[in-house]
Amino acid sequence: MSKKTKKILISLSTAVVLVGILVTLAFTVFSLKTVKVDWRTTHSSISLSDQELIDGAQFSFGSSVFFHGKKGYEERIENLSPYIDVVNIETVFPSTFVLHVAQRQEVYAFENGEQTLICDQNLRVLKIEEDYSSTQDNAMLVLGVEIEEKAYQPGQYLAVENFIDIYSSLFECNRTLGQQQSLIKSIEFLQEYDENIKAEQTTAILNLFGGQTVQIKNATYGLRYKLDMFLQVFSNLYSLIGQEIASGGVWTQELLDGCTITVNNYYNYTEHNESECYFNIVP
Repeated sequence: MSKKTKKILISLSTAVVLVGILVTLAFTVFSLKTVKVDWRTTHSSISLSDQELIDGAQFSFGSSVFFHGKKGYEERIENLSPYIDVVNIETVFPSTFVLHVAQRQEVYAFENGEQTLICDQNLRVLKIEEDYSSTQDNAMLVLGVEIEEKAYQPGQYLAVENFIDIYSSLFECNRTLGQQQSLIKSIEFLQEYDENIKAEQTTAILNLFGGQTVQIKNATYGLRYKLDMFLQVFSNLYSLIGQEIASGGVWTQELLDGCTITVNNYYNYTEHNESECYFNIVP
């Protein structure tokens, strides 16, 4: 046997031994032994215990942590309750998984026939109500969208058209869900023809509990900035009392209680970007 052949055989033998060691470690030291649950939020709407979440995932205990289909675990856990949101499954070496779990929030309410579908911001149906009324501490009512006709069940996702996620943009403006719910009674979407761009655009209408109406024109463009401008205008609205109205007269509290605030963007896109917008207030 030549020296070259011997070297090859020795290299192969060494490789086989190393692979064997790695495989042994993978299925002994790095085998799944423990699963822990880490709640990222309160979970008053989820009655399941930590152990029930773990059992429902059907983890393959004893197999290597390197060879687990985490996506399947996540789906099985989320199927246990429509309110469960698996943020991620973290691997903590050598032999532990940590389930980072949150409770989905009741953000939107969609009318679907005689029922109202209560959904999170991703339009996952959390529960179904027969007699729903928008208040300052429940989901914001959404109007003017087209929902695919079907018998939805909790845990399914809505298929809708003409919908824009107002909640997430307001959240980027540092408004919590509770603050949004206390302010907005309903959100309505309208398709309007815009003479400036010669095309249909979406207008988001926010009906406020205070009685005011907010029109966000061309809502698919620069939405966050338009909502931020609305919030700034609204926070200073009553400072206008006693000032002149462009159409005549002066602002009173009664007029401001029922006014309409319109926010739009500039159309000269070569000179203005999506962060630039303007507002108008009419009685």
